[in-house]
Amino acid sequence: MADLVHLAASVCVVWYCFMVFLSLFGQYVAQKRYTKKPKPVSPTLPLEEVPGVSILRPLKGLDLEIEANLRSSFQQRYPKFELILSVASSSDPVIPLVERLMKEYPRVPSRLIVGDRVVGINPKINNMIQSYDATSYDIIWILDSNVHVDHDTLGRSVDILQKPGIGLVHHLPMAMQPASFAAKVEQAFLNTNHAKMYLAINAVGIASCVMGKSNLYRRSHLEKAGGLAAFGKYMAEDNIVGEAIWAQGLRHGMSADMACQTLGTITPKEYGARRARWVRLRKYIVTAATLTEPFTESIVCGAMGAWGAFYVWHIPFLPFFALHWIAWCVNDYYLFSTLATHAPISNKKQLKATHVISFLAAWITREILALPLYLYAMAGTEITWRHQRYRCLSDGTAAPL
Repeated sequence: MADLVHLAASVCVVWYCFMVFLSLFGQYVAQKRYTKKPKPVSPTLPLEEVPGVSILRPLKGLDLEIEANLRSSFQQRYPKFELILSVASSSDPVIPLVERLMKEYPRVPSRLIVGDRVVGINPKINNMIQSYDATSYDIIWILDSNVHVDHDTLGRSVDILQKPGIGLVHHLPMAMQPASFAAKVEQAFLNTNHAKMYLAINAVGIASCVMGKSNLYRRSHLEKAGGLAAFGKYMAEDNIVGEAIWAQGLRHGMSADMACQTLGTITPKEYGARRARWVRLRKYIVTAATLTEPFTESIVCGAMGAWGAFYVWHIPFLPFFALHWIAWCVNDYYLFSTLATHAPISNKKQLKATHVISFLAAWITREILALPLYLYAMAGTEITWRHQRYRCLSDGTAAPL
């Protein structure tokens, strides 16, 4: 029995050391990538050598900062792209804004497609099918309506996509401008724990790990996997598309850019629902990663490390855990403030969110809630997206309720 306990303690110590390495490695990647962004090369090529890009932006309603988000597409410093915007309904309130911006930027080849084509239960895919069929170029950039990007994002992304063996380029999701405490908690999650794990896993490149906020890939590669319509039956189509391209022997790359989303006001209930949706969508698609998720969190991971260190080296549990949590928090705050400082829409209001006291309150709340929310999410299968309820099925698809 003593041997089994010693083995368990040793496993805890090894896991803890591995997670410390991942956290520090994610920090290293962030500091190296986002503090010194390279100038894009593709836009400087002769026009006939510049790869053309079709930007697809599926829209629904008036998201927060929607005008600034759309402008960031029109203002890309890239000589050969088209912008295709789409809405499912002719009564969508975003249409007048889109038409005004199209007139304001007459030199940008752009069009608005009204009406969806139902190919599955995913409304985003249904919204984009006609846009996808209308693209003029092989390279496609799918960009969510609530995302703002830097004006050089396209150029840097094409530079990465042109490298041998790269089939998909994506950008770090970045939460901006929270207007409630729950939104600050959401921001603390996305810009610390999620960011460093996302960066570390993608830098190691051992498996597909993609969020669909902002993705570039070639239509020709997607067609080999059945085309965009083939992914309409999945709610988490970003994961599935990433895996389909990965399965072709093509790896993913990340440029020195962020996909920035303004959070605005989020209620505690909405925060809980977001985290539950996150876990429930992933648990049938990336099961192994979802099952290990609690052990990557600061409290559970720290407790494992503290117990293992106590049993193996007789280091007192509480001092070890206290030092661990302080160090973990400092590392997260450094990452949080770095990303905020170098975000494409960084401003005084955004930097104010990096105030230590404000960050600490949100960070501690997030860390304490992480395990209870995870257990709640794993116990259920129902999610809500864009005011529609779905049940997640074991094959990775979903059924509307």
